[in-house]
Amino acid sequence: MTSSRGDLAQRLRPVVFRLYYLVRRESAQLLTLTQGSVLSELVGRGPSRMSRLSRLERVRMPSMTDVVRRLERLGMVTRRPDPEDGRAVLVEATPEGERFYAEMIAGREAELRARLDRLDPDERAAIDAALPALTKLIADFHRDDPAAELAVLSEGGTDPR
Repeated sequence: MTSSRGDLAQRLRPVVFRLYYLVRRESAQLLTLTQGSVLSELVGRGPSRMSRLSRLERVRMPSMTDVVRRLERLGMVTRRPDPEDGRAVLVEATPEGERFYAEMIAGREAELRARLDRLDPDERAAIDAALPALTKLIADFHRDDPAAELAVLSEGGTDPR
């Protein structure tokens, strides 16, 4: 039996949130959610203007400055003037930041693998079968987020779809 959309949303949200929370909790936590998100963006897409990061994270520029400052103190990012506009600042992940991010992801995936190993093959197959739909659901959030899309496109990036 298929659940109604409302019932499915009500059941899916806490499961997705709780799974993320538990995986995150089981791995070493040095960064806040926003710091981790910014580092992920920089590792995945390369250098970015502070203004773009601020728009993506939906925080004011002073808050993003604090986030970047903390990441700088940890040796994970550097700032430099934007060669296209000397008034703007580009932030980029350092090799240490890239290493840290890769290790963090590897740790989280190892934790998930260990938990997946405890499921029976049919349960793992059900999760595997759900991944394309969940991925499409995430892509749909990006399509409906004009701030994120505008930030990507206004900085000369490519459309993430």
